[in-house]
Amino acid sequence: MRASNLLRRVLTAAILFELVCFCGCNKAKISAVQNKNDVIYTWDLDEKPFSKDIFSPQIESLPPENAAVWGGTVSHHLLANEQIDRWFYEISKRRKVKNFFIICPSHYGLSTQTWSLANCKWKTKRGLVETNLSIERKMAEKLGVSFEPQVFPIEHGVNVLIPYISRYFPDVKICAVAVHGEPPLNQFEAQKLADVISPYFSDSGKKENFLLISTDFAHHGNFEETLLKDTRSRQFFNEPSAASWIFCGCDNRPGIYVLSRFLTKDTKNAVLYHTNSFELSGQDGNDITSYFFSLFYD
Repeated sequence: MRASNLLRRVLTAAILFELVCFCGCNKAKISAVQNKNDVIYTWDLDEKPFSKDIFSPQIESLPPENAAVWGGTVSHHLLANEQIDRWFYEISKRRKVKNFFIICPSHYGLSTQTWSLANCKWKTKRGLVETNLSIERKMAEKLGVSFEPQVFPIEHGVNVLIPYISRYFPDVKICAVAVHGEPPLNQFEAQKLADVISPYFSDSGKKENFLLISTDFAHHGNFEETLLKDTRSRQFFNEPSAASWIFCGCDNRPGIYVLSRFLTKDTKNAVLYHTNSFELSGQDGNDITSYFFSLFYD
């Protein structure tokens, strides 16, 4: 077997294993992510990833019905399938979206550049979800990078979310960026990404585009450690500003930083859900990942 084919199979097996075993729960039945001629085949929403014994928290808060939501944070762990679905539903109730700008962590060490950009299509049961190549090429040029096709076929920070996007926004296009998300943050690089995206999030741009920050919080702690980290992260959601982003403890610090650059004095936030892997599954109490499902609006 050629080395490249072997590597592809190993990496595909790794992402399938992670999708199935998020947070110690092994009840998901998810199709393997594959790549053929720049088309990525995602899992299917009709395949319920977890059984009904998963705990379902109540909605914490919602933006007003007429709120012009333009950004937010959402988990990329399928253990939180119901919460992810509700998050996209609440966006769709309030607006149409022309382009989802997705910033996600780059998992698996496949990125060879500071920013990995997509030039692919995602195949779902409801049809293709395509990259906005015009915007993505402009972004790549301004960032001084080339497309990295090896990253996105197995990048669950994007692929997990595509079927929900296809369900609620069938005509939308994607501008995906994978970044090195763990601390420490390189503020110069994060600011450069914000500068490149900022033209699409002017007052008028916010009416067309949505900034989706694919991120999970407070990894690998017990209950007390997770509570401490999340209490700190909550400060950003309670008082969102260009300064309070620093409180967020998550796997996508550059994404949070970019989001914070587009906040105004009038920006408000609603946290739909704040939950964690132990609360949802009852498993792995010493290895908890937490989730903030939030929506920002002016």
